[in-house]
Amino acid sequence: MNAEKIEDVLIVGAGPTGLSLAITLRRYGIRLRIIDRAMQPSSVSKALAIWSASLEAMQGMNVIDDFLRDGARLNALCIGDGGRQLARMEVGEGIDSPFPFPLLIPQSETERLLAARLSAFGVTVERAVELTGLSQDDDGATATLSHADGRSETARARYLVGCDGARSEVRRALDIPFEGSTEPQTFLLGDVRIDGGGLDHKNIYLWWRRGGTIALFPFEEETWRIFAIRENGCAADVPPTLDELQSHADRYGPPGMRLRDPSWLSAFRINERVAARYRARRCFLAGDAAHVHSPAGGQGMNTGIQDAVNLGWKLAHALQGIGDANLLLDSYEPERRAIARDVVSAAEQKLHLAFSSGAATRILKDIAVSIFGNLSIVQKRLQIELSETEIVYKEGPLVALGAPPRKPRRTDVGARARDTKLTVGDQSQTLWPLLSEPRHTLLLFEDAESPIDTSELADLADKQLAILRLTSENDPNKRARARYRQQAPGWVLIRPDQVVAARGNRNEVAALNRYVDRVLRPNSKIEAGGERQPAISHV
Repeated sequence: MNAEKIEDVLIVGAGPTGLSLAITLRRYGIRLRIIDRAMQPSSVSKALAIWSASLEAMQGMNVIDDFLRDGARLNALCIGDGGRQLARMEVGEGIDSPFPFPLLIPQSETERLLAARLSAFGVTVERAVELTGLSQDDDGATATLSHADGRSETARARYLVGCDGARSEVRRALDIPFEGSTEPQTFLLGDVRIDGGGLDHKNIYLWWRRGGTIALFPFEEETWRIFAIRENGCAADVPPTLDELQSHADRYGPPGMRLRDPSWLSAFRINERVAARYRARRCFLAGDAAHVHSPAGGQGMNTGIQDAVNLGWKLAHALQGIGDANLLLDSYEPERRAIARDVVSAAEQKLHLAFSSGAATRILKDIAVSIFGNLSIVQKRLQIELSETEIVYKEGPLVALGAPPRKPRRTDVGARARDTKLTVGDQSQTLWPLLSEPRHTLLLFEDAESPIDTSELADLADKQLAILRLTSENDPNKRARARYRQQAPGWVLIRPDQVVAARGNRNEVAALNRYVDRVLRPNSKIEAGGERQPAISHV
């Protein structure tokens, strides 16, 4: 291969997943190309909600301030039947995150903000470029690219990632089955303005009556997205008219709504599918190319963004010769595919519950929502699930390396880290910005009289590893120690995607040594079988 013509990574697809992956890779200095077959960026709203775990990731991409500025925080989910509101669920209740709320922002704006950040890294999306062929060997992938002017190009990359959506050409070229099913109904979507109905533009509305259901999602300043199911006998693939959506609103929604000024009208079928594999040698799938499901819960784009953050740092390590490349890259599929299966299943259940019909079903739904929908514990559980802050990776070689407990909880191996307040001088600051850097973070919970010796980690400090000593000076109330359930002196190692890699008390350093040895040391030593110093050699 001619090294001058080889990219480190070729990303196919420039939606939120592809852009997030590109930003993550560029933070490590990885060379890449990102292409998209569309002539222009998307101008329609598509996905609207960004949940807490994705907002946490966006702090790492240094775009969180832009999203907080341009997005709108959601207040509540209101559920009703006819003229009655059955339940009001306050949004953000129970989410343990530096961003304990979902943010509503059109996908077109999400892509614009991410593309601007990528541009700051010197990378521009190559538009009207379509992948039409793909092969690979032991050294990389070869892609045939067709340009809008009719030119055909052969491109080489050490790794290729398909972020090219539900109809992924990468997935097709790799002959990876897209396992699952298609819902029988045709769903209607409209982005409209609404007058009347007593709607609060900071709330979501899920409403039913007379055997049908509609859902209303606010975004921008005055726009609403309305979802409904098309009546039998209507053409499945014809976009709805404003009159058709008004008819659904009149029959099933809060009384008194008048729809106007549609900016997007669409009819679609819902697929619930997960790719049989996320990796085929030098090629990977992420985002909608790997999993699709109903919009119930608004987790599709979020799951794709987190695919990108998970895969990004592992690809960067592999390309930079850091750690065991096979272990790192083999860990992507078992970690993320298990999460996708759970998200797809949960979204399917929510869809069927929300849009189920029939008089008897309506009565049961009214009773269930009136009783359980107003219980704080139920509201918290639903929002924590949607936020994806409590997900736990239980499978794969990287999790196994950290020796997780049988029933891991938050801050155990495979689970997400927690934010906490620290005291620096006479000021208070939060931990999360440190955990958002493109490196691992080692939290040392120490007693002042017996610090933990980390001299063996000197060669990794700063670039591969940030070391933070937590003592009575910066953690005077032991809040950080309590947040990480570290009663005795000990340590917690956190991955760049804010997942706990390994942990132990002061005398349990074997797990740290194993992880550092396989993930943070140069892989030339791993391949040569050379001796490496233990991460911490004294107790």
